[in-house]
Amino acid sequence: MSTQYRSIGQVLDLLKEEFSDISISKIRFLESQGLIDPERNQSGYRKFTDIDISRLRWILEQQRDHFLPLKVIKERIDHQDFGGSDGGSESNSDGASPRGARRPNPLDPGSVSVSLTLDELASASGLSQSKIMELQKFGLIEPLDDGALRHYGSEAVIVAKVAAGFLAHGVEPRHLRAYKSAAEREAGLMEQRIMPMVMQRTAQSRKQSQDTLVELINLGSELRLSLLRCALAGHTRNR
Repeated sequence: MSTQYRSIGQVLDLLKEEFSDISISKIRFLESQGLIDPERNQSGYRKFTDIDISRLRWILEQQRDHFLPLKVIKERIDHQDFGGSDGGSESNSDGASPRGARRPNPLDPGSVSVSLTLDELASASGLSQSKIMELQKFGLIEPLDDGALRHYGSEAVIVAKVAAGFLAHGVEPRHLRAYKSAAEREAGLMEQRIMPMVMQRTAQSRKQSQDTLVELINLGSELRLSLLRCALAGHTRNR
């Protein structure tokens, strides 16, 4: 069976719906960084195989879903550590949907550990550097260090991306301080419940405190969402 090739324009059309920010210039940039290596025809035009497209899709997923910088993605590709649990299919061995799996741990941000510069954080989140500095000013994100070249972790990426979504609706960073205040009050309540376990300083009490904390966070999330629905009921009911 002959290999099927696609042009860069066809690849763009194929992935555009799944990755709204993809462009021909971005695909060319990823190639210039050694992340993909499509063949060329005699006229110099790129020819993408299904394998090339699968790798490109995996790279875009790592950027979008796991906030990985290109340097880390390149290292994984060089070590053939791609296409697995982080970037591939989420179905299990019997083909069942992951939606039936156990609830994810809310203490896990769902991303590998990263360390991004201000410029990289701006690129990953779609925010300007000035907006990121506003988030930092209001205590919504914190740098990992206090050096001249500050770095930011995965939680900062999550907050920045969420803040970008709020900003699209006209909600400025200063308006998000209410969420930080509410989170700190909720954290204080939970700390009171687990501190007796933490003070025992045993492996069993440590596990018990973690399990209790996870349960409290999940309960709090459900209660918060229910109360929010009630508060907005007048705007969500069918009229």
